[in-house]
Amino acid sequence: MNKNKIINYIKKIYLILLFVNINLSYAQEFIIGVEEVSYYPLFDFSATNTNKPSFSKELLTTFFDQYNYPYRFIALPIKRFDKWYVEQGIDFKFPDNVRWRSDKENKLNITFSQSVIELMAGSYVLKSNAKYTRDDVKEMATIFGFMPTLWLDKIENKELKLIEENTPFSIVKHILHGNVDATNIDANVIRHNLKLLDKPNEIVLNTNIKHEVFSYHLSSIKHPQIIKQFNEFLQKNTLLLHQLKQKYGISEEF
Repeated sequence: MNKNKIINYIKKIYLILLFVNINLSYAQEFIIGVEEVSYYPLFDFSATNTNKPSFSKELLTTFFDQYNYPYRFIALPIKRFDKWYVEQGIDFKFPDNVRWRSDKENKLNITFSQSVIELMAGSYVLKSNAKYTRDDVKEMATIFGFMPTLWLDKIENKELKLIEENTPFSIVKHILHGNVDATNIDANVIRHNLKLLDKPNEIVLNTNIKHEVFSYHLSSIKHPQIIKQFNEFLQKNTLLLHQLKQKYGISEEF
């Protein structure tokens, strides 16, 4: 075999190995950890069904499909939210936010994406209780596993009783019936459930009580480069984000 044939042969082998390596990298199935709760329109996942439509499902599906990444959603218990990366070995978590972590120093070296959507952390009450002060709120309803970060002092001092429910629908009914004073679940989720009950605008944000804007982020420990790609995707697809918010009736106006 002459020198040119040997060189061509080596080049072919190199290209084959490169092709195999690229395909093996894409063969990995990424596991996206999501919260096991019906929180429509933001997300709606259960252990037995991760295919229900929602804003989060459609946005993440569009991104991973666009980049040809094999993936699947796995719905995980909210009570173990801080342990997902360690116990479940997931590749991504959505939604995520550093404010929800007990480990505020980020010892796991988690990479967070840019903001996907801005929401309001606040206390939602009956319209008739819109003037309540913080001291007037004695019982707060929330999703099982959610923690009202703006009320941690009251909870620790046993000045606020937390009532945990599995569904936003139950929480909204508790508020409407006067069983609890407030809830910390999202305004978009509240509006959706009020619509189901034909009780629009009956629950409002109490602006007398501390409230603040926060964001949903996609996070990962193993794949910071894909988080970077996701950021580029968000920047290039502002119209898509707007259309998805409209489609699912999500408002970022506070």
